[in-house]
Amino acid sequence: MCLSHVVPVPKISRRSVLAAGVAVPGALAFGVTEAAAAPATFVIANVRIFDGRRVIDRGHVVVSGGRIVSVLERGGVPESVHVVDGRGKTLLPGMIDGHVHHTGAVRTDAPRFGVTTELDMVSDPTVHGPFKQQRQSYAPTANSDLWTAGWWATVPGGHGTDSGLKIPLVEPDTVPAEFVAARRAEGSDHLKLALEDRNLVTTKPIPVLSVDQTNKLVAAAKKLGMPAVAHATSQRLARVGLQAGVNGLVHIFFDEVASADTVALAKRTGAFVNPTLTVWSSWESAANPASNAVVNDPRVAPYISATQRAFLDTPWGFERPVLQPAMRNVKILHDAGVPITVGTDSGIPGVAYGVSLLVELELLVRAGLTPREALTAATATPAGIYGFADRGRIRRGLRADLVLVDGDPTRDITAMRSISAVWRNGAPITR
Repeated sequence: MCLSHVVPVPKISRRSVLAAGVAVPGALAFGVTEAAAAPATFVIANVRIFDGRRVIDRGHVVVSGGRIVSVLERGGVPESVHVVDGRGKTLLPGMIDGHVHHTGAVRTDAPRFGVTTELDMVSDPTVHGPFKQQRQSYAPTANSDLWTAGWWATVPGGHGTDSGLKIPLVEPDTVPAEFVAARRAEGSDHLKLALEDRNLVTTKPIPVLSVDQTNKLVAAAKKLGMPAVAHATSQRLARVGLQAGVNGLVHIFFDEVASADTVALAKRTGAFVNPTLTVWSSWESAANPASNAVVNDPRVAPYISATQRAFLDTPWGFERPVLQPAMRNVKILHDAGVPITVGTDSGIPGVAYGVSLLVELELLVRAGLTPREALTAATATPAGIYGFADRGRIRRGLRADLVLVDGDPTRDITAMRSISAVWRNGAPITR
């Protein structure tokens, strides 16, 4: 939902989480994991392989130096290498969470649940440490790789300005091209626009970027080669973003049924949609049944850190029936061929890094995607959209970010609750 949230751990006050932004660095001290030592070369053998798009019923994946060196679809297991037995299991690419909020250099919770890449959608870009160098490295790490929007484009009094933080704003006299250039100079990878004309908690009207400002900001981002994405929970403002040419919507709108005109506009512009259904599920009820079914599963619960529990156990303080309308719009857009990507909005109440992506996958399947389509939405699709040439697939030469799961999640998405092992750059994550 992209409010700015300051989230102390383990107890989170409602006032602090409703103040617009991201999780506090102090929260990151909990749940730290390590990347264990790995054999120089190893093979995951006799395993079902989901390569990001297709399924290989039985094969072997050889890893060395942090990379996938071969994917063998037939024949015996290579000799003289360490063997990981994959019988009865499925190997998937490391997953990509297309919508999170971080405020620190440590990102260890997500990889324990198979999420090896995260796209931050609003945060202070100066606090992430050498994140661009880290994502180029093949050295063992327990952190996820990060791409970030840095500070987003919003107006005085607009969405995300009630945190008390001093952030750059799009003022009436702001030159959009200069605003975008400043974001890139700060280290931002993509530009996010706040297209929200009401407070999502109180529902009171708030200022919002004008159509002219939106058009110019998106044009400036494209000129600099930066993807532009939009926060919009209403169809009207989603259309403003699409008409401006944003690359994608990082929420699904839920106020109206997606119209044929909106679907046609999304298809014509080639935009993707990152629905964040898990957030809308957390609004449905304080009990949050969709998340609780996952996080209380004995295959999942033991691996949840104090940081994650603190986020998951923080209620919004209201209930609003928006999940079903949101899921209906996902199905309409998906059935029309609009690309869907997976995102959780982690860093706000009711959702948590890594584990909530398992919830999102299940909600996407409930919305009408097949399990395989949902897994593609977490791997190959976002990698292709954002131009991540080294990840999102299981292919020779790509980064060895891998997830081994008991069972077959390409047929039963709940099998993703049974993660057996995770590798980052070919090094096993200690769960």
